[in-house]
Amino acid sequence: MKDEGRSKDEESKDEGQRTKAKSDEESEENKGRMSFSSFALRPSSLPFSPFLLIEDLVQGQDGFRLSVPRFAVAPGRAYAITGPNGSGKTTFLKTLALLIRPAAGRLMFEGTVVTGDAEQEQRYRHQVTLVMQDAYLFKRNVFENVGYGLRVRGVSEDEVRTKVGRALEAVGLPDFGLRAAHRLSRGEAQRVALARALILDPRLLLLDEPTANVDAANADIIEQIISRTMSAHGMAVVFSTHNLDQAYRLTDEVVSLRDGLMLDAGPTNLFTGEVEATVGLQRVRLTPDVAVQVTTSKTGRVHLLIPPEDVVVSQAPLASSARNSFPGRIVRAVADGEQIRLGLDIGVELSALITRQSFADIGLMVGGKVYVTFKTSAVRVF
Repeated sequence: MKDEGRSKDEESKDEGQRTKAKSDEESEENKGRMSFSSFALRPSSLPFSPFLLIEDLVQGQDGFRLSVPRFAVAPGRAYAITGPNGSGKTTFLKTLALLIRPAAGRLMFEGTVVTGDAEQEQRYRHQVTLVMQDAYLFKRNVFENVGYGLRVRGVSEDEVRTKVGRALEAVGLPDFGLRAAHRLSRGEAQRVALARALILDPRLLLLDEPTANVDAANADIIEQIISRTMSAHGMAVVFSTHNLDQAYRLTDEVVSLRDGLMLDAGPTNLFTGEVEATVGLQRVRLTPDVAVQVTTSKTGRVHLLIPPEDVVVSQAPLASSARNSFPGRIVRAVADGEQIRLGLDIGVELSALITRQSFADIGLMVGGKVYVTFKTSAVRVF
């Protein structure tokens, strides 16, 4: 029990001294070692200043154009890249790994421009590892696959054996060293690929859909590995996913790609609230005055996603079976191709996407009062 007569500053100082002393004692023992504890949950004290900065990146390949105005990666943090198929997620990860060079823009690593400088590109590549969705494994046993990168880098056989053992333990496959890689399940193969990446101790780990087409048990283990990867030495993780639940559970920041363009923020109409259950009805309380009716078996704190195209805007209440209807006001109208993206204030800000023709026909205008309606079935809860 803490001494209530001592200040928080004194307690914090003592705790910091104890932590430092413990770290000093362990650092010599663990120096050069790779163990399961190497992948402990990242400490909150890690700095958020980026070691990798992307600016005005343009990538063109096979008629597809990827445009990223800015993307920054800080040590010890995790980032999710979301978006539909064909939005550019894999292309972006390959560009981050410099497997394909950007057509324009710059990539800065630790304050130095990397793109266009062969020596700096080589230095950067040694700090980055990419694991693809369908990870390629050599037709050898698991041990040979995991240790391959170390051997290429000239690491001694004794050190290879030690590190491979610890890497396999870290992904929950300690006894798989002699198994043939081609006999592994898809989930096991993905974990071996992760071990092969982590053993190189990269500053930046890139994962392309790491749990896609993987059974639930292996997906859960892979998520745990990702969560542990941001270790005390500051490894960062960037991964692509379609699973918004996974994205928000595992990462510090979520960004979206749409048609090759990185959006300024993650998915629109994403909210967090508490489930309130009554007989025959579930709703999620977003603010004291705003609650959204949903269909869910979840309890407690949840995320809601309401697709902008499923939000109906009208000047009078609709005679509809939709259970969610709110009076509101248009606070913003922005042209988005052939559509208009509306910003709506209903007590929280909600986005709606309507055609230019509908905007004109209904007689909508910024500042005007409207009714905002969407069905319970349109609300995604995760």
